[in-house]
Amino acid sequence: MAAYKFRVLLDTKEDTEIFRDILINENDSFEDLYHAIISSFWFEGEQMASFYMSNDDWDKGHEISLMDTNYGDEAIDEKASVMSNAILRDFMEEEDQKLILV
Repeated sequence: MAAYKFRVLLDTKEDTEIFRDILINENDSFEDLYHAIISSFWFEGEQMASFYMSNDDWDKGHEISLMDTNYGDEAIDEKASVMSNAILRDFMEEEDQKLILV
């Protein structure tokens, strides 16, 4: 079974590099990845959160949200995916795929 290794960098005001390496199964969801990140930094995880698919310039692309934020709005061009339903392997396009977690 294949797995992904993510290097998670934490932005700090002190410009100190704080990171964790997360190893996770390719069949796990973005919610599983989110919880692995939250627990590795000892965060409580009580806030709303979203992943964004990104590129080498760190531009935000497709949103993968912790909760469904579409509210049935049919006017939205590209609806956000929900972490619990979004399987990692379905979104990893490149070997060094970048993600932003907000």
